[in-house]
Amino acid sequence: MRKSRCKFSLLLATLAIFVIGLSSPASADVLKTAKFLSGPTGTTWYAQVAAFSGIAKNKLGMNIDVLTGSAISNPIQVERGKAQLALTFSSVLPHMAKGIVVTKIGNEEYFKEPLKKTNILCYTTTAAPVLIVDASSPYHKISDLKGKKIRFITYPPGFNARIVPDEILEAHDITHESIKQAGGKIDIVSKYAEACDLLAKGQADVIAYIMAINAPAANLQELEAQKKFRILELDFNAVAKVLKEMPLMVTTVKKGLHKSIEKDVTVLGDITTWLVAADVSAETITAILDTLVKSMDTMAQVGNSEFQGFTAKELSRLYGKGTQLPMHPAALKFFKDQKAIK
Repeated sequence: MRKSRCKFSLLLATLAIFVIGLSSPASADVLKTAKFLSGPTGTTWYAQVAAFSGIAKNKLGMNIDVLTGSAISNPIQVERGKAQLALTFSSVLPHMAKGIVVTKIGNEEYFKEPLKKTNILCYTTTAAPVLIVDASSPYHKISDLKGKKIRFITYPPGFNARIVPDEILEAHDITHESIKQAGGKIDIVSKYAEACDLLAKGQADVIAYIMAINAPAANLQELEAQKKFRILELDFNAVAKVLKEMPLMVTTVKKGLHKSIEKDVTVLGDITTWLVAADVSAETITAILDTLVKSMDTMAQVGNSEFQGFTAKELSRLYGKGTQLPMHPAALKFFKDQKAIK
């Protein structure tokens, strides 16, 4: 009788282990190591990936190597099989999907060909590409700039702080060429601090900038110490033009984020997009997303406070908007199972 009971108990234990193995996200088919391209050290992108790296190690037994990168170079590395995961901005997705050159560095033309081996995993935090003027400027709306002789500060081709602001200007019938034709000037700088310094010194009329929507920006705080600034308002007909192609979101920079921001300002949000190699297994995708959804408190504390309260719905909120790369089939299934998308 004892032997029968022992055999039965052993059978139950074996069955339980088998069932747990099947149901656990960290199954044998989940990647054990991965490379995840973020942004420069010290940026919110780097913090975001570093936060998830710790979570993946603790909950999935996955070792993630956090690497630095940029919104333009990261997708190419995934496409070439150099990394499994990477961050980019949603504004660049149409270029990747269609094969439109964003910039050329040396002999490398970025996005000369459509990406075929790279998918979207999810969408996370928000940045706001804006046009900023001195608070005493006569310009209040972007449309006010049309036909005016202005000195406009932008960045080299390939910078996100150039891609979206240029698209926004064009939607308002303003281009670099039209600014020059009106007697204005286009100056190119490589750092936000340089642009802010030129505006502070009265050597610029308008600067392009990308700001967080949930935390003050150090460069804008330094600018504000010298003079107040104002974010130019969008024309909503122009917004509709931009959103037809670019997967962005209409969002708000709240009053008081900086002292200069004296009222809520409607802006376009450029969304951090997690990319993944198309050949990563469905089990790995499901495990990553399931773990991410269940770890928002940690992501908010360590990575970026905007993660607070995120659900599967927020992580899939740009699906189907504008022109994009395809979402990984396993990610699409995950979000459908979560009732986040239809």
